[in-house]
Amino acid sequence: MTVVSLFPSATEVAAELGATPAAVSHQCDHPPEVADRPTLTGLVRELDRDPAEVDRIAAFDGTYYLDGETLAAADPDAVLTQGVCAVCALDAGLAREAVARLGLDCEVLDVHADDLGDVLDNVERIGRAVGRETAARDLRADLDARIDRVREAVADVPADERPRVAAFDWTDPLRHGGLWVPELVEIAGGEAGLAEAGQRSEKLDWADVRAYDPEVIVVAPCGYDRTGAERAVEDLRAREGFSELAAAREGRVYAMDGTAYMNRHSHRVVDTLEALAATIHPARVDLPDRVAPVETRPA
Repeated sequence: MTVVSLFPSATEVAAELGATPAAVSHQCDHPPEVADRPTLTGLVRELDRDPAEVDRIAAFDGTYYLDGETLAAADPDAVLTQGVCAVCALDAGLAREAVARLGLDCEVLDVHADDLGDVLDNVERIGRAVGRETAARDLRADLDARIDRVREAVADVPADERPRVAAFDWTDPLRHGGLWVPELVEIAGGEAGLAEAGQRSEKLDWADVRAYDPEVIVVAPCGYDRTGAERAVEDLRAREGFSELAAAREGRVYAMDGTAYMNRHSHRVVDTLEALAATIHPARVDLPDRVAPVETRPA
C-alpha cells in the first residue's frame, strides 16, 4: 500500500505504525527518514507562477498549494490530510479537490481532532487506512497505559497543590493552547483556567492573564522549535507586570518545542503530557529520555 501525508501529525503516526509515507508535506520533519521523501505541498508565495508552474498545481488557497504532478506520480492508495487548522497546513477540502481533478483512485482520510480522545482514536483510524490495524491497536494500548501512569502519579495531589498553569501557543497576540491542551494540563496535575478542553485557541487579554496569576507558564508557539519558544518567553518578559506573576517570581516559566509537541496531534501528544507533568510536578514525574527537555527561564 502506498500512503502519502499532507501534514506532520499524520506522517508521524503512519511512520510509527510502519507505513512511512511515500510523499509528504513541506512541513513534515519527523521521523528523520521522511526528509528525503518527495514534497507535495508548499507556500503559494514561493511559486514562480509561470504557466508550467501553475499547470502542475492541483489545488491551492491563499497560503498553501498541492503539487499535482508529485501526487499523481506517487499514485497513492491513501491520502492523509487534516481539518484542524487551515492556517497550519493544507485543508482537507483542497486535498479532495486535487484527488478528484487528477482522477486518483484512493481513500482521503481527514485526520481531525478536538480533544485527547480524538487524538487517540486517530491512531486506529490511520491504522485502518494504511493497513496497519494490529500495530495501531498496540500503539493505542501503549499510549493509554502511559496516560494512566501520569494520572496515577498525580492522583493524590490535593486541589490546593494543583498549580494554575498557562500554556501559550502564541505570544503576540497572546493565545492559550486549545483543543487537547487544557485536557493535558489537567491530567498532568495542573489547572487550565484560561482555556476549556475541546475549544480552539482564542486570543487572551493580558489583563486576564495577570488576574489569573499563573503559577506555571509553558510557552510553546505553534510552528516554533525550542529556540523560537525561548525568544517568545522574552516577549512575555517585556510585558507590563510579568515579573509580578507567581510563575515569574518562582522561576517556573518554561520554553517548549511547540512544533514537536504541543501543537501537533500525533501520538507524540502523550510525550507532551509527560513533559507537562514533569514540569508541573517534577517531584512526582520524571521526564522520559525520549522527550526533549523543556527549559526553565527564571524571571
